[in-house]
Amino acid sequence: MKTILRIAAFAAVALTVHAAHTAWLTRISPGISTAHAVRQLNGTDADAATLRWFETEKNAVSTASAILVAGAALICFGAPLRRAWLRRPASWRLPLPLLAAATLLGGCMKAYDTPEFATIDTAETGFLIPLEGDTQTQDKFQSETYLRQLKVASKRVQIPHRWLQTGRMSNSGKWIPIVRLIKVERSPVTREWTADPSSGTSKKNEAIWIESADSVAFSMGFTCTAFIPEEKAAEFLYWYPSGTLQAVMDQEVRARIQQVSAEVAAKYPLDDLRAKKQEIMDAVRTDVTAFYSERGIAITTVGMFGGMTYENPEIQKAIDQTFIAQQEKVVNQARFEAQQRANDRIELEATATAEKARRTA
Repeated sequence: MKTILRIAAFAAVALTVHAAHTAWLTRISPGISTAHAVRQLNGTDADAATLRWFETEKNAVSTASAILVAGAALICFGAPLRRAWLRRPASWRLPLPLLAAATLLGGCMKAYDTPEFATIDTAETGFLIPLEGDTQTQDKFQSETYLRQLKVASKRVQIPHRWLQTGRMSNSGKWIPIVRLIKVERSPVTREWTADPSSGTSKKNEAIWIESADSVAFSMGFTCTAFIPEEKAAEFLYWYPSGTLQAVMDQEVRARIQQVSAEVAAKYPLDDLRAKKQEIMDAVRTDVTAFYSERGIAITTVGMFGGMTYENPEIQKAIDQTFIAQQEKVVNQARFEAQQRANDRIELEATATAEKARRTA
């Protein structure tokens, strides 16, 4: 009867400790860790020290749970085990406790929660986002104000974890992060979209193709430089949660430039459009700068270079021939005017000589 009572008492203690430990790992500790992790954005030594102390205490709870179970086992079964151990042959006295300890440690201890840190560069802005929480917190994730509040000022932050049990045994599982650090690269990016692979940012033909009012297709080269202001990093992350500034420029900014250029080019025939480059450039600069300023991107420069490259090469040949003919006409006209002036000079000299001879006679 005493043995049954000992077993029942030990089972009650062990189950209570296990339930408390499980509740600590799955419910209490993650909430406290998340709160301490988010407070890292304050950038103070006290908040960082609080998180470090809590991570130390969190691991100490597991050790304390093991000590409680071992103490309960020692109290309930210490005396009977000691008597049984002493009745065993001397050759069994040392291996049996070692085997029992190895079995206990191997079946109950969880994997160690390895600390995880992330570094934020000087040209980056970090946002520490809780991965778990109530519905209101998850809804606030979609607002710029929420992202701005979670902006991290520290240069190195710690990513806390919680235990996720994946099997029947208490040690069958893994540590998963409970917050996510999202970094926004704010460095300036310059892109050159041209048809020539040797002059553009990419080796592909990325020139801006548009058409005139008389349906003549041609391309123009553009260059654009942009960066993300620090105070607008939250706006950029809200609009482009999974994109980089380089990808946004190659995909969306380039498409926007092409749209505005096409709208202006469609108003004029080709003969008039060659003199409207400045109008196209002004329209593109005004539209792109204002549009992306509201999305957290500061467009510093937008320029056009490389001239017009026509889809039909014969158009360019005709333009070149016309230009050459115009230049030859100008040269011939200049020669004619120079010869005319020379003839006039000779005629004046002859008239003057004849007049002088007449007067002398």
